[in-house]
Amino acid sequence: MNEVDVLKLFYDEMTLRGVTRDKVFISIEEPSAAMLTQKSGQPASLETVQKLTDICIANEWLERTTADPNYKYLSLTDAGLQIILSSLYT
Repeated sequence: MNEVDVLKLFYDEMTLRGVTRDKVFISIEEPSAAMLTQKSGQPASLETVQKLTDICIANEWLERTTADPNYKYLSLTDAGLQIILSSLYT
């Protein structure tokens, strides 16, 4: 599992709902870790998923949309969308 798997959570939600990236907000908590475990077939602890999320935030692929310092209401950036698209089509 890597950072792209975290970004794909956002992309999958975009395509499921048929909305643009700026309309999708995800909190990286236990349900997200469980979803990543299900999608990847590999166990994903919340701590691991949040560390990967920190890398995505540091690279400006995800951004916080509230003053909450935790992992609530994160949003995919344009740069993050480009990372996903390049991984899907290369």
